[in-house]
Amino acid sequence: MTCFYDRLEQRIAKCGNPVCMGMDPVLKLIPLEGTPEDRIKRFYSDILECCLKRNVQPAVVKPNSAYYECVSVQAMLVLQQLIADYRSAGIPVILDAKRGDIGKSSAAYANAAYDVYRADVVTVSPWMGADSVGPFIRENSENGAYVLLRTSNKGAHDFQDLKVRDAAEAFYSVADKIVEWDAGKGYLGAVVGATNPGELENITRYMSQEKKYEIPFLIPGVSIPGVPGGQGGDAKTVLQAIQNGGGKRKFHVLNSSSGLNFAWQRNDTPANYANDCVDALEKLAEACQV
Repeated sequence: MTCFYDRLEQRIAKCGNPVCMGMDPVLKLIPLEGTPEDRIKRFYSDILECCLKRNVQPAVVKPNSAYYECVSVQAMLVLQQLIADYRSAGIPVILDAKRGDIGKSSAAYANAAYDVYRADVVTVSPWMGADSVGPFIRENSENGAYVLLRTSNKGAHDFQDLKVRDAAEAFYSVADKIVEWDAGKGYLGAVVGATNPGELENITRYMSQEKKYEIPFLIPGVSIPGVPGGQGGDAKTVLQAIQNGGGKRKFHVLNSSSGLNFAWQRNDTPANYANDCVDALEKLAEACQV
């Protein structure tokens, strides 16, 4: 059976880009009428239809469960249906839920992500250790998990930058654990922010040279040229940093959420939201050609 790593690489090769499209609904930016649940469903269904019609698809999509949970219980059913629809179209789905708890609770979270929502991949927090991450590694499956390694939010410095073993930052210890937990099985990737290319290059070098174990990165915060949204990470610079760090495999994905979802804001064309999203997706895919 194809493992998570190989599946990612094959999907990126097939669709011709490493773009991850976030699916984070903000109701005030969805230019449709109806109930919140209907608006979310139609919005992302129209985008999917447009992607398929124009044959411009992201490598993967990444709905953040919080954006659905805060709407209603019914919106969680919409999330489940959207996951099914995108997967039926051949697009793998990352459920961005940042799970992590004691072993039994993590097992329940893993069952929810993989068996109830039917996501292909889920994001997890490593800070409760091996028994917290372990349930997300499913033997003999194509499922995978992205472990939070180096994030770009302000508060990341509170813990991730703490000096630990050999005066290295704490996130390098997380990198060590990802290698240990994965144990060559090809199930665990890492979340690494796009806003510090030098650090991304160093992390890639550490993994590929010191650990001799390249893992796939989920890289949020990527900006699209000329499109509002993103945290300032340039796609070419990000991919060049991975290449400079010795990364060989093409299984890293670059995420944009609001920059793709709400690209209609650029020219104030709300009626054209689906096409504007796919236009932005196409631009980002082109920017990823290094």
